[in-house]
Amino acid sequence: MTLQEIDKIHKLATDCINSAEVSDAFGHITKLVTELGRGDLNDEIERLRMSYSFMLKYLEQGVMDPQRDEILTGIRQSLYTLNDQCYIGLLEATSPEVFYVRRRELNNVTLLSIIEEYREALKLLSLVQTSPEQSDSHAILSHLHKTEEIETRLFNRVWSSFPLSQEDGKNLRLCISGDILPLHTRCLLIAALFLGLMKFYDECKMLILLEAYQLSDEPQVQLRALICAMLGMIAHRKRTAPSKAIQTRLAAMIDSPEFDRDVWNIQVQLARSRNTENIKQRVRNDLIPNIMNMRPDIIDKLKDKESQIIDLSDIEANPDWQEWLDQSGITRRIEEFNAMQLEGSDVFIATFAHLKTFPFFKTLSNWFLPFFAAHSAVVENLGAGKIGLAEVIQHAPYLCNSDKYSFCLSLGALPESQRSIMSAQLEEQNAALNEARQAEMPDERKARVGIINSFIQDLYRFFKLFTRRREFIAVMDDPGIDMTDCLPLADVTRDAKVLELLGALYFKNGFNEDAIKCFTRLESMDNATDDHIYQKIGFAYQNAGNAAMALNYYKRYELLHEDDVWNIRHMAACYRDLDKPEEALDYYRRAESLAPDNVSLALTIGHVLLQMNRTRDALQQYFKADLMEGARHRAWRPIAWCSFVLGDYDRAIDYYDRIAHDDKPTAQDLLNRGHVLLCQGETREAVETYRESLRLMDGDITKFRDAFKGDAMELRLHGISAVDQSLIPDVVCSQNLDER
Repeated sequence: MTLQEIDKIHKLATDCINSAEVSDAFGHITKLVTELGRGDLNDEIERLRMSYSFMLKYLEQGVMDPQRDEILTGIRQSLYTLNDQCYIGLLEATSPEVFYVRRRELNNVTLLSIIEEYREALKLLSLVQTSPEQSDSHAILSHLHKTEEIETRLFNRVWSSFPLSQEDGKNLRLCISGDILPLHTRCLLIAALFLGLMKFYDECKMLILLEAYQLSDEPQVQLRALICAMLGMIAHRKRTAPSKAIQTRLAAMIDSPEFDRDVWNIQVQLARSRNTENIKQRVRNDLIPNIMNMRPDIIDKLKDKESQIIDLSDIEANPDWQEWLDQSGITRRIEEFNAMQLEGSDVFIATFAHLKTFPFFKTLSNWFLPFFAAHSAVVENLGAGKIGLAEVIQHAPYLCNSDKYSFCLSLGALPESQRSIMSAQLEEQNAALNEARQAEMPDERKARVGIINSFIQDLYRFFKLFTRRREFIAVMDDPGIDMTDCLPLADVTRDAKVLELLGALYFKNGFNEDAIKCFTRLESMDNATDDHIYQKIGFAYQNAGNAAMALNYYKRYELLHEDDVWNIRHMAACYRDLDKPEEALDYYRRAESLAPDNVSLALTIGHVLLQMNRTRDALQQYFKADLMEGARHRAWRPIAWCSFVLGDYDRAIDYYDRIAHDDKPTAQDLLNRGHVLLCQGETREAVETYRESLRLMDGDITKFRDAFKGDAMELRLHGISAVDQSLIPDVVCSQNLDER
């Protein structure tokens, strides 16, 4: 049987189990069992087939069985596992995927033996670190490497095990929920269980994660376990939703206020993670290029004479620089960056993405490793005596663990002179940071949110940047992490407050469909009393391009608040989008009566009148807008165009000249001015004006021709023949053609 055939049969069997087509699933899985030739799996499928046959026979005979649903669920769950076991068994010997490579490496090694070996290595390491006779740094590093190598094997043994045996499950529970292993190792075991779930679903692994959240005393362990469990439930919706064992475990936690808050914070941060790529592009394409394009003289003055490192805080010393930064927009961009940072957005992925190529990140487990100063990567790259520097990095508030290791590794790659300067600067900050931490009251809730944000960012980097990420379920990809669809947790994840927050977050970041889902769920709740929910749903539909549905919700709000100007204007906009200008005009007039001094509204009414070919009425509306306070020349362009359409060329030229004198003319302004001159018979001046327009189009001849042709009908109505219209662009572009 070829790999393609194995893949096909495995998928067909999975689809049949998902659809409750159990008989067909038996047929597909039997083919895999026969191909594999394992007697224990053959016995298992025969046992399941017999149970299913008895259930069907009892049903046919009309026997009432209150446990029928539970029995069927158990058979389907067993078939899922059997299907995966066969698939793994058939690929294990030859597949190059890292999962199968690790299984082959550790096939004859028990989990308990690795745990015992690891604990012995920890004892030896402790002796070396505390013994004066053996305090040599080379000896310590040697033992560190040995211990970390065993940690990696332990991680690989756990994540590549399938299905997890009862004995292994028992040992893992003791290791994770107790204190027999270091905290960072317990965190790695959590990640190993999760990684296994991202290959093949194993209910034992899922239950251990939930138990770790409930039983551990360490927030790092608790929250990592809960995040992994929640993502596992999303990745395997069809298998986790009906599980009685999972429901029972969750029921034991669901009354805890701490549990609710943790779930909500995880939801929010997962929702934020969906906007990470947008933030990455903004930082890479907007913030960084603008800073790099700062005036060279300022850049030179900001550089430290020895290290050549730019310190933007020095800008405060010179008000002229600050004024220039404000005018350039860099200050605003930095403020936006800081605001995103404070709200928990992942702002550093663009900075650190290229630092994931160090050999350190070729070891899969290192992507999930909590940052701690005693790790060999930290010691080797910072130096054994740089504990203070390691602490500064460890307490950096906005860097996830993965990025902290990247930072250490990049410091290690610097020349010694630069590394010393940077180390000295960072260590100087350490005392101030310690004082600040001691002055602050401990905030457990804030600390828990920080753990959640950091670990989700670690996960995001793994699923986006790890070289073999495609071998795992891409659970962090859009739109796969909407926790409101996680049925076992629906009572918690669909809380009114969190739905409101998520809806706003999705809408702000342009995920309109998800915002609609959150807001409509909120609308259906008995305790959802805020009438503005109709506006929010309508606005989300409008931004998603569905004007008809948006109008439907705006009308619901109108029934309750008929004089809401915002609502009336948006209803009018929807009618415009639906090509119903008469209805749009009626609603805009209503809005105008409620807000008579609104310049934007007055201009929009003019635009609708122009759309309806009521040019004279539109012109009067634009004159009205131009007289309003705060108009700021906004009516000049439409006045000029309407005057041209109505044949009042002198007034049109007057307003285009005003734009040129008091405003900054655009390529379109100059094109329109050229039209007026052409219709006046001032052909030479028209051509020069057209050429100015072409220059503002960066000399793009095609773009100019398309813009000119767009006004062909209007020019024809004003007496410019089709022949002249075909020649004018060539006349305008003749200089460019000659140059070419």
